[in-house]
Order: sequence, then structure tokens, then C-alpha cells
Amino acid sequence: MFAFACSIAGAGSLEVEAQSRRGADRPPAVTLADVTVERINDRIAAVGSGRARQQVTLTTRVAGVISEVLFEGGSQVELDQPLVKLDSEPEAIAVETAEAQRAQAADTVERYSQLSDGTITRVAMAQADTALKVADAALRRARDELARMTITAPFKGVMGLTNLHPGDYLAVGNPVATIDDRSTLLIEFTVPEAVAPSIKKGLPVRANLITRTGEVYNGTVQAVGTRIDAVSRTLMVRAEIPNPTLSLIPGSTFSISVRLPGKEAPVLPALAIQWDREGAYVWRVDEKGKVERVSAAILTRVADRVYVDAALKPGDKVVHEGGDSLRAGQSVRPQGSDPDGRPTSSLTP
Repeated sequence: MFAFACSIAGAGSLEVEAQSRRGADRPPAVTLADVTVERINDRIAAVGSGRARQQVTLTTRVAGVISEVLFEGGSQVELDQPLVKLDSEPEAIAVETAEAQRAQAADTVERYSQLSDGTITRVAMAQADTALKVADAALRRARDELARMTITAPFKGVMGLTNLHPGDYLAVGNPVATIDDRSTLLIEFTVPEAVAPSIKKGLPVRANLITRTGEVYNGTVQAVGTRIDAVSRTLMVRAEIPNPTLSLIPGSTFSISVRLPGKEAPVLPALAIQWDREGAYVWRVDEKGKVERVSAAILTRVADRVYVDAALKPGDKVVHEGGDSLRAGQSVRPQGSDPDGRPTSSLTP
């Protein structure tokens, strides 16, 4: 009886050992994920101040006493619209005089041209032509001096505040008022040297007012600087933001975001990344169900996915979970497979 019991116990031990050996020989269960290739879209954030597309401070080129102020601060004016008129009585008289002299010279040329060749000498005719040209020049000069007595808008825009009144005296170069073309705002900001080569004219830009969060204005890169600043190691960039309603005010501070055209890179779950002394890597599963090591450099991380620089192509399968104790060339069993590695159900990453 004792021998029979020992025999049964020995047989049981052999069965456990056989099961243990079969478990050791069974490929480890892992979950797999499909590799996809997507474009990396990096964003650069910066802060900049806005200014009008055109902005100047109007001054006078001549001295004089103001006779009329034809605008109000904050009003919108058109191109060449009169803004300030100076007392121009002497200039108006000079124009009338020049017009009369020009008319007299033209009349002389007309009379000489109607006479026969033998009646008037060539010298007299040449003198009459010269007198007409001089009269024309004098008239143009008189009209220009008269025009300078009226200050006009150099472009369509919004006028700034002014303290001028009729009767005030303006010396040459005195400021009259500011005028801003606010139809488009220009925002200047800097980007790091590392991304400078990626900044191109025409790239889309998103601008947010610092004082009014939630308001987003879309624009484009209008110009890019030509030199990296030697001290800050940054590049100057200028963006333009349309402002058709004139709601944006020059001088406002904006938070700028520029999306850069990134390169395409393999994308896979973050848990698929393994690490050792040589760096990051993933286990790629070949058609025979064996794993091979593929070195991977992480480019960026978005939520639970990573963009990597690795020799992977779309459709490759990598070990998602269960790759901690694998070795190169080892067979694996996708989770949901039978002991021989045949899948029993479809898998999702």
C-alpha cells in the first residue's frame, strides 16, 4: 500500500513538473498596437504688442495761423480729406497773379504763331515760348504753396485727439494729430532660434487679447526677420491680424500662437516605450510572432500617445503591454490567443 501511494505521489509530481515545463515553454501573453504615421504640429507661443498697419503723426510743412479744424478725435477720415486749413489769403493772391501772367504769356505765343514768318523773328518767338514756360512753372509753384496751407489725410484711417483750435499758430514741423490705419493690426514678437528655420511668411497665427481671454483672432505671418539676435538668440517675426470692425486698438498686448509645419512621424501608445542602458526602444512583432528591438527617440507626447523617430512604418505591430521581460527573437502570444499563439479574437490597441 505504501509503495502504491508513493507511486501515485511520484506520478502527480511528474504531472506538475510537466505542466510547469509546458507553462515555461508557452510564449508570454502581450497586447499589441498598430503603428500609425501622423504629422507633428508644434505650436510656438509668444507675446507681442499690436500696432496699426500705418500710423503717422501729421505735421505742417509751412508756418501759419489755423483758420479751420475739420476733424474730431476718434473720427474716421478718407484719403486726401482736408483736416486743417491755415490762413492762405496771400497764397491765393499769388495763384491769381500767376494765372494772369501765364494767360498773358500764352496769349503772346498764340498771336505770334498767327503772324507770317516774315513778320516775327525767330528770336522773338523763342522768347515768347520761354516766357510761357516760366509762367507755367510759376503757376505750379503758387498752387503748390496754396495746397500746403491745407493739411490732408495721407491715407484712410482714424484720427487721434487734438488740442488745436482756429486762431492757433503752427510753426514748421509742429505736430497736428496722429492718424492710424487700423484696418489691419501688425503684431511683432520673437521666436527661439531653434524654430527660426520653420517660420515662413503666410503661416497661420492665432492671437488672443491678454485683457479679454476667450477672444481669438486669426491672421498670418506677414514678415520674418533676417537675423538672429546675438544676445537673446531669437528671431523677430511680424504677424498681421485683420481688424475690419476696428475693435482692436493699437498698443494692445496679445498672446500669439503659431502652428509650425511639422514632419511626419510614427505614433504609438506611450506604454509601448521600453528603456534600458542604451535608451528608449519598442518591441516590433514580425510575421512569425517574434519580437525584435527597434530603437526609438521620443519627439513629442500628446496625452497617452508618443511621436517617435524610429524605423517603423504604418501597419507595424508593436508590443503595447507585457514587454518588460521580453528578449530579442522571443515568440509572443497576443492576448486572447490560444496556447499555441493562434488568435481567438480580434485585438484593439
